[in-house]
Amino acid sequence: MSAGQFTRTFYETDDANIVRLRVQPETLTADFAGTVNDGATGPANAGFPSASLSRSRRGYGIHARYVTIAWDTAPADYDDRGLLSIHVPVKATFDAITLGSTVSYLGGTGEVVSKTSELIR
Repeated sequence: MSAGQFTRTFYETDDANIVRLRVQPETLTADFAGTVNDGATGPANAGFPSASLSRSRRGYGIHARYVTIAWDTAPADYDDRGLLSIHVPVKATFDAITLGSTVSYLGGTGEVVSKTSELIR
């Protein structure tokens, strides 16, 4: 699984505000049927917290949108029976992803099985 340094990038909220986001570098290399999962273009808008990837969605803050994939062929060191959540920093990319579409990630391939929208509390 993922380990090591995080990459700092930006996240575009559904209301088009830009906030900071920390992700594993491979998150930004995921390819959704030909569209690379790039970070949003900064700089961040003042007065907003960073988007959260790992805190409980019950808590306050900006909880980033993500898709869940099931593996067709898992990358090395990944369990092909498991599911993987990939956060999507750009709203237009998220909106273009359809259930059942193909994802390439770290040399493996999978299928989008669910989409979870952004949540701001």
